Amino acid sequence: MAKALPGWEVSSPLLTIGETLTGTTGALNPSSAGSYTPVGVLDGLAAYRLNKDTVRVFANHELLSFRGNSYEVGNGQGGVFTMTGARVSYFDIDRATRQIVDGGLAFDRIYDANGDAATDTSFLTEGFGGLGRLCSANLVEGGKLNFVDTIFFTGEEDGTAFNPIGGAEWALDADSGDLWQLPWLGRGAWENVTPLNAKKFNNDLFPQFPFLNKILNKIAQSSYVAVALSDDSSPFDFDGDGIAEAAPMFLYVGKKYWFGDFVERNGLAYGDLYVWVAKNGARSPLDFNGSGTLKGSWVQIDNSPNMAAKSVDGSTGYDEFGFPTQANLWLQADALGAFQFSRPEDVAVNPHDRTEFVLASTGVDDFAVDPVTGDGVDTFGTLYSFDTNFKTMKCKVTIIYDGDADPTRALRSPDNLEWSADGMIYVQEDRAETDTLASMEPLFGPGAVNPNEAGIVRVDPTTGATERIVNIDRSVVLDGSLLDPTLAVDVDAGVTGAWESSGIVDVSKLFGEDAGTLFLFDVQAHGLEDQEQFNPSSRLRDDDLVEGGQLLFLEKKSSTP
Repeated sequence: MAKALPGWEVSSPLLTIGETLTGTTGALNPSSAGSYTPVGVLDGLAAYRLNKDTVRVFANHELLSFRGNSYEVGNGQGGVFTMTGARVSYFDIDRATRQIVDGGLAFDRIYDANGDAATDTSFLTEGFGGLGRLCSANLVEGGKLNFVDTIFFTGEEDGTAFNPIGGAEWALDADSGDLWQLPWLGRGAWENVTPLNAKKFNNDLFPQFPFLNKILNKIAQSSYVAVALSDDSSPFDFDGDGIAEAAPMFLYVGKKYWFGDFVERNGLAYGDLYVWVAKNGARSPLDFNGSGTLKGSWVQIDNSPNMAAKSVDGSTGYDEFGFPTQANLWLQADALGAFQFSRPEDVAVNPHDRTEFVLASTGVDDFAVDPVTGDGVDTFGTLYSFDTNFKTMKCKVTIIYDGDADPTRALRSPDNLEWSADGMIYVQEDRAETDTLASMEPLFGPGAVNPNEAGIVRVDPTTGATERIVNIDRSVVLDGSLLDPTLAVDVDAGVTGAWESSGIVDVSKLFGEDAGTLFLFDVQAHGLEDQEQFNPSSRLRDDDLVEGGQLLFLEKKSSTP
């Protein structure tokens, strides 16, 4: 479902949605032992070395809370309860053959915002039957960036008009299969988070004793974790004044509690939440676009619980656990003068400087509208880098690439991305708008400057130079649940950009390859849905596997003859 451009190669699929894995162990959830048929809408991926022969991959499924077949999780009392909606799978890949050798559900016990084991679905937003839209993802290995355990971070991209409280961020314990809610990281439509190197409190506590000072600073620095969070919401009028607010950029900094539970010992409880505020007062892409760097700082907002104001529906500005809702956090940020991004998407850390990360803002046509042209100044999307000094909490934001300023429209609607150790940023397109507001310039399809399908673009973070390396291949239309998969029908045939690739992650090192030469990614074939109308036996329907897609390798061809 994807085609590589010269110099690159897309593998045969590791998995086509509808196929069943057999002989599965149920390593993290016993209900998936024996056989496992993953649902569709694969999204965020992350991987680590399970043992010398195996790489374990975690994969999000970005389903709405009411879609998909039901699955079982333990209730902490020896029984189970069922959920629908978004979930996480694991896939174990043999390092030699690069084939899946095991797979299943990735969690079996859920801990709510109080740290209590969930016994039913009452920990969810009222009326929801499951998690909602687990989107992009990240993984940090135990012992790195001050984290104790290996953690798969996954967030619910759910909020504004679709969820009155906002989505939750979650941490999956890779060893146990326990899934923990992270209320101290806030409520939002969480696209992704990326852990950073919290070089905090590097102060001269005892300057007259340099050796002692060095030891104490080392201890202090190892006690803190930092996580950048992106809220993938379009502008929304939370306060009802007729003017839409837009999402700020968030940062969490927390202190580890060594003898606490999983969340506490990893510094993911009782920490502080910040938003980015420009020093010159810039508030939106109208004030900062094209190119350049803005100085600013992370300013703290109040994400502490207010038990007296807790509410099931979020009407008080607080959720059922007493934590602020998404609306509450946005309005606090607005009052502080936080910069408002058109629509934040994915984030990824610079592997060579882990105090810096990249943000993709996918673009919105009717926000930050230029009064002269009548078009939104960030319609095609922008890549920003954030470089933080954790001692002062100052942070510089630089525009790496601005799609509206590029007449070639080389990158449109940037969504998921990966900052590889080869120094380059790999960005996946997902059509976010049809055309510009006033000039009606199409982003994809007939009349578009860039005629390509949605694809993957390699971006130099220093120069902003781009190279397209993959395009979606709409000629490959497969339903893995059918005896003849080619009988599938693309209900969006002819609509350029209707499918997307997602979840890109550099796995080069895990497979013994040079950085930037081997990636995993997936394809969301959005037109392969409601297939029961064409093939009654198809499982690509709302109450089962939902949608078609694939899991694939992307490999850079060797330059050696």
